[in-house]
Amino acid sequence: MATERVDPQLLTALTTEHFVLQTARGGTIGEANGRAALYLGALSSALIALGFVAEDPHTFRLFAAVVFPALLAMGWFTFMRMVATSVENVRYLVHIQRIRSWYRQLAPDGPWFADGGASGVDEAGDALMTTGIRPGALQMLYTAAAMIAALNAIVLGAGIAMVLRGINAPTVVAVTSAAVLGCAAFVGQLVLQRAEFARGVA
Repeated sequence: MATERVDPQLLTALTTEHFVLQTARGGTIGEANGRAALYLGALSSALIALGFVAEDPHTFRLFAAVVFPALLAMGWFTFMRMVATSVENVRYLVHIQRIRSWYRQLAPDGPWFADGGASGVDEAGDALMTTGIRPGALQMLYTAAAMIAALNAIVLGAGIAMVLRGINAPTVVAVTSAAVLGCAAFVGQLVLQRAEFARGVA
């Protein structure tokens, strides 16, 4: 594509769109960081508060009965929104890569634009590769949403163990049930995350 044939209005529009998309990507990252910090702060504060009332079993049970469901609800909402912002982030990145591919056509032999590595088969995967990420099933374990999912599973497991011990269930039963249900909850959230990515960036 010759430089003299480029429509200046199109170039201006694409540059503006590129800037808007990059700003939107920054917004999703900022929101994800803020939500994660809010949830981690609430979780740590709740654990500290539980420590203060641990000496009184009756007060501890009442407090835990209120705190754990609230933490699980907050954790679930945080997880779902972080998955949504991650999907939005990848979609913005795909659109940015399309614009950058057009930029690259202006000077195909120039050294200014990094190779997009586009295969034409998986746009989202190709776009993520430009950020140093290798798409794959294990990559879902390294997202911020997966971190929240792990904490949700731990909170759920701890709550289940406390309930079972509260009704005088054997320790082995309580711990085993908590571990199994916690792992199931973690895997379920990862499956949901993968499904949302597959649907949102397809």
